[in-house]
Amino acid sequence: MLVDARSLADGTRLEADVCVLGAGPAGLATTSELEGSGASVIVLGGPAEAPEGEVCGEPYPPLAETRAGGLGGTAALWDAELSAGSLGARYAPLDQIDFEERASLPLSGWPFGRHVLEPFYALAHDLCGAGPYDYEPAGAEAPGAARLPVDGIETGLFRFGPAEAFTRTHRNLADSDTVRVLTDATATNIRTVEGGAAVREVEASSAPGRTFHVEARAYVLAAGGIENPRLLLLSDLGAGHDLVGRCFMDHPTIRCRLELEQRGVELGLYDVRSVAQGLVLGHFELPEDTLRAEGLLNGGFILAPARERDLRATEAAQAIAQAVRERRVPSQPLRKAADVLAGLDSLAFAAHRQLARAEPRLARSLRLWRRSRLLNTLGVGSISGWSSLRGRSRAFDLYHVIEQAPDLERRVTLGSARDRFGLPVPRLRWFGGARELESAERAEELLRAGFERHGLGRLRTGRELAPDGDLSAAVHPSAHHHLGTTRMHRDPRHGVIDADARVHGIANLFVAGGSVFPTGGFVNPTLTIVALALRLGAHLREDVLG
Repeated sequence: MLVDARSLADGTRLEADVCVLGAGPAGLATTSELEGSGASVIVLGGPAEAPEGEVCGEPYPPLAETRAGGLGGTAALWDAELSAGSLGARYAPLDQIDFEERASLPLSGWPFGRHVLEPFYALAHDLCGAGPYDYEPAGAEAPGAARLPVDGIETGLFRFGPAEAFTRTHRNLADSDTVRVLTDATATNIRTVEGGAAVREVEASSAPGRTFHVEARAYVLAAGGIENPRLLLLSDLGAGHDLVGRCFMDHPTIRCRLELEQRGVELGLYDVRSVAQGLVLGHFELPEDTLRAEGLLNGGFILAPARERDLRATEAAQAIAQAVRERRVPSQPLRKAADVLAGLDSLAFAAHRQLARAEPRLARSLRLWRRSRLLNTLGVGSISGWSSLRGRSRAFDLYHVIEQAPDLERRVTLGSARDRFGLPVPRLRWFGGARELESAERAEELLRAGFERHGLGRLRTGRELAPDGDLSAAVHPSAHHHLGTTRMHRDPRHGVIDADARVHGIANLFVAGGSVFPTGGFVNPTLTIVALALRLGAHLREDVLG
């Protein structure tokens, strides 16, 4: 059932077998595994707006823009356009190498291999609505959409699933007899028994000055990669080896450029396409043997048509419109007019899409022109579906998504400002690493060599495109993937939680979400987050509550 925590009287005490702190994909997946087992579950789902935070070090997006609370959590922020009116996320499992301890990568290595997660990956796929658990590119090939046979470069596959799998579908918990989801409930403290060997209660608030308490046999912290360490720090838990909040990771992106030399190259597999079993996208990556031999971090390359002309037209049109509103002449009026005229077609199709989606009666008109049907699935503009167009571009951007090396100094701590409950907000110390840039450059050189051997075209690397050749200035820092801050390791000297996701030294406190990743690979983490949460739910059901 759904309960508005604001309806609870101050000082209310609630009891359950399991208390889940967070109602995003990790919390809901854990709950779904417990629902129907007979165990009673209380889920604390905070307000929809994310709490503020602080960032120090190098530029990084404001924390409030990169996360969300409420039922569904950050799924409410997913912006991959799957169809008109439907948003979602990109999915793939981690590679085998991502689980390995790599001599070239300090602090790497999961306490188990990918094979342990395979059955839970399959279950996660169903929960995420992402179609079949099949990531063999051969199954997505079709005429005009085949893998490029380039020596030394492999093709990987992404699938997509709707945000509704978490923002709407899980509202069926409202009908559950064993699960209570408390909305507008913010956990503020985790209290342990004397000596700290177990949690005895969670304190939560629905508004300043209004608190309630939850007592349970087991507790699951599933509030995200920023809030998980923050709540542990606020509660002075898991701090024995000063690892809470450390090793924060994200998935930065570097833009490269591929200029085709061959004519008639079929690249349809590397476009977002609808196949019989769902929406797919091919991408380039280096073989795992190459990564091991070269000591490289993982990474993938996503292809998209270059859009400079469209972007210049959009920026010029906006500048002209702003000048008209302010009754002035825009700067460089002839240049801006030329940019608008050069991109008039793209502006027209963009206006058509916007109008048709705002007015349902016009939705059918999107079928009239293929360019009107293009989608913004990758967050770089309405270009998905480009392989169906005639007169395709010969210039493509390659978005190089890179793995970050865990670094103890990239971390979440408690900040100086306070939230509405009077508690310190999280502070992220962010910086890029020289190791990531060196690895990315080498990977791009290997990709360029492969393309040249194949005669495909010329690859301009991220450094070649960067202003003044400063690659660090050209890195987009965040994919809003908050990883690593309560890392998993068998040894408490190297991790916050053990292989069962239990906080070291605390018998009944567990953690779910991207914060448990020892290393992050390069693919979107949600599928692995959900698989880990399902594994944790099964462990609670069978070994803790049973």
